[in-house]
Amino acid sequence: MSLSARIWLPVGVLIAGIAGAAWVWTVRHHPDLLWRLLDLQVYDDAAASLSRAQHRLYTHRFGDAGLPFIYPPFAALVFYKLPLGFAALKLLVTGLTLGGLAAVVWVSWGMLGHRRDAGRVGATLAVTGAALWLEPVQQTLAFGQVNVILMAAVVLDLAQPDRRPWKGAGVGLATGFKLTPAIFIAYLLVTRRFRAAAVATGTFLATVAAGWALIPGASRTYWFGAIDVGDNVGQDFISNQSFNGMLRRLLGSGPAEQALWLLLAGATAVVGLAAAALLSRRGRELAGVVTCGVTGLLVSPISWTHHWVWAAPLLVLLTHTALVRGARAAGPARRALWAALPVGLVLLAFAWPMARPGTAALTPQGLLWRLPYEQGREHRWTALQTLLGNGYLLAGAALVATAAGLAARAAPRTSEGDAVAARPRTDTVGASVNGGGSPP
Repeated sequence: MSLSARIWLPVGVLIAGIAGAAWVWTVRHHPDLLWRLLDLQVYDDAAASLSRAQHRLYTHRFGDAGLPFIYPPFAALVFYKLPLGFAALKLLVTGLTLGGLAAVVWVSWGMLGHRRDAGRVGATLAVTGAALWLEPVQQTLAFGQVNVILMAAVVLDLAQPDRRPWKGAGVGLATGFKLTPAIFIAYLLVTRRFRAAAVATGTFLATVAAGWALIPGASRTYWFGAIDVGDNVGQDFISNQSFNGMLRRLLGSGPAEQALWLLLAGATAVVGLAAAALLSRRGRELAGVVTCGVTGLLVSPISWTHHWVWAAPLLVLLTHTALVRGARAAGPARRALWAALPVGLVLLAFAWPMARPGTAALTPQGLLWRLPYEQGREHRWTALQTLLGNGYLLAGAALVATAAGLAARAAPRTSEGDAVAARPRTDTVGASVNGGGSPP
């Protein structure tokens, strides 16, 4: 399937140009708020602490914000003794984030069967520009987080043909850096890609072994020290858009909340992985991957809003669906309904220019932050505020439920261009995993 270059290329250049210029302008005018990269400071300072004493990695706080380092030892090793100053490190991580975002969007179009042509370039630019201004991406950039980079490692890995012997390595590396991508190892298992699952598991274990070999003291503390993330961060904070965060805001922490969370998380994991597997087996690989990614966000104890960067490939999927279904729809009203899918996602997650509390500076923020939060105010929300304050979570749950419904009732099909139609899984350049050539 081909995207019209006559339409998409100028539109993509325009959207990407405006989005990029607006982001650069905003950062340059508010460097104290948007260019401090507080989480990247934590990575950098925590890695530097290894030169003094390994035990500091999980007992001290780092960066200007005084935050704990809660990632596996391998994550600290990645940043250990990099031949870069912090200014250069900020540029490197920001560049990798922007490049990773564009790569994920490009590959997502390919997984849907779109040819490698100028139209796909334009569509990639358009969606990347729109995704740049989604709150999860804006927060990832402002904090210096690695969410987009890890997502790119997973998506580019899973888009490879199944015959590639190294398929699974990207998932394993991402899991070694931050444990939550381990759900994609389960995804490889339930989709019966056992070699790729073994490669992912082996790569992850290699990162663990590297930690034990190079920083055994820190590794012992992390893997056997029973680190309680809940002692370090408020899991009821508005930014935690997972079932655990919602239940803690509603019920507080305690045995009842823990039991209900385990029940919800377990059921969601089963339903989400089953739906993702069925979608994948019927050739809808991007839908399967996105469903798995969102399932991981829902069941994780902590899913800050900047973890929800899976909105980017979802935006590709919804845009594709709107184009295909809209072209087949009878009448402008039905076409408008399909177009509302990607537009609704952008409106939900857009980072609007809003003033932060205590300052008149307009910086990118999601609508979520207009609600009362901090100092326990999340526990006193009204019913409407509760719905709005769990917007990402509820949208993610709706996505998983929709994916489960589609996977359960949809029969394999071969019609081209349908977001819910079967097609062979494709690699990063559009070649079929079953061996051969670009999509027709």
